[in-house]
Amino acid sequence: MKIDLNEVLYAVSIGLDAVEHELIGIRKGHCKRIAAMSIMLGKAMGLTPDELVDLAAFSILHDNALTQVNQEELEYKKYNGTGGYSVLDFNRRRCIIGEYNTKYMPFRTNNRDVILLHHENADGSGPQGRTYDRTPIKAQIIHLADTLDNAFDLTAPNKETYGAIIYFVKSNSGSMFSKEVSDSFTKFFKLKHMNNLSVTNIDNFLRKSTKHFNDEYSPQEVFNLATLLAMIIDFKSHYTCKHSSGVAVNCKKMGEYYHFPPEKLTKYYLAGALHDVGKLLIPNEILQKPGKLDDREYEIMKQHVTYTYEILKNIKGMNDILIWASHHHEKLDGSGYPFGLTGDSLSMEERLMTCCDIYQALTEERAYKAGFSHEKAIEIMRGMVMDNKIDNSIMTAMDVVFSNKELDRSIPTSILTSS
Repeated sequence: MKIDLNEVLYAVSIGLDAVEHELIGIRKGHCKRIAAMSIMLGKAMGLTPDELVDLAAFSILHDNALTQVNQEELEYKKYNGTGGYSVLDFNRRRCIIGEYNTKYMPFRTNNRDVILLHHENADGSGPQGRTYDRTPIKAQIIHLADTLDNAFDLTAPNKETYGAIIYFVKSNSGSMFSKEVSDSFTKFFKLKHMNNLSVTNIDNFLRKSTKHFNDEYSPQEVFNLATLLAMIIDFKSHYTCKHSSGVAVNCKKMGEYYHFPPEKLTKYYLAGALHDVGKLLIPNEILQKPGKLDDREYEIMKQHVTYTYEILKNIKGMNDILIWASHHHEKLDGSGYPFGLTGDSLSMEERLMTCCDIYQALTEERAYKAGFSHEKAIEIMRGMVMDNKIDNSIMTAMDVVFSNKELDRSIPTSILTSS
């Protein structure tokens, strides 16, 4: 399957930024600004085109473990009553888990320890205690960009902010930043470069600043990418910590049952992993509410599908994944959302995604219920069939596949109207 990895990551960064904004108060657009500033500094320091592409990817993914570590801390407080991580320990855990999460990602160059060490100070006072000479240059670059975006409003260029940035970098040369990195930054970074970081300019800058590689990825490499993205999404809430990955697995099992060709099966797995990426923009007070949502909260929750659509539509060449993922709450009778589509306009793949999502939601724990058994889930889905909400033939096939019954491979040709 061909993927422009950075294009996927730039799109998903909207969700990652929303999480950082909600959990630790970072300004929205944080990941893209770090990527843009890192690219500029990387070019000034002579990084190769391949290294710049990976530097941008790691800038987007620098805090990929934030939702996981936040859930760790919430669980600790839940069972111990008080306590939690110190700032240093919180950062250390984010770096360690973030490094592990990206271990099997298909990057172009050697990126070992980039995320692990992106919070390290030149003098060794960071979370892992590494000095600049034991820290990869990509990690040092991301550290500087991350620090500046946390300390200054880089979205509104003016002489005062620019002067303060240059003073800050020079003042922390040798302690927070290595002399090599700080000297390179203060030499190349001019007031005009701040224009690239504005909300109106940053997307265009990122598109033009590095090469685009539409690489061929193996199924395993796509599964690795999908697993990482699903993990980031799922750990937003304790009660959805296995949902996206579970839907992706359901999609794969059902795709195998329907004899999807290998590339389509890979795409369908990725669509399952990304179907709830819009939930990254839903406040935790709603995702984690331990009871039924009121009408206002439910309307906010429903927006996650629109957010999924808005995020995924920015990825060129993945229109089928966009449709499969963002139509997972549509119903045959037109009562679904956000588009109110009816059965005559929903393909088999869209209907199947809806069923995979429903089955996973029914069989997993939620804030308001324990997970249902397979039999109970199918009973509920059978009721939805009777109400003309979901596809009967797909529900019947799921009963076969997920109950480990003898599989009937004689699939009705009417169900194979694939898009």
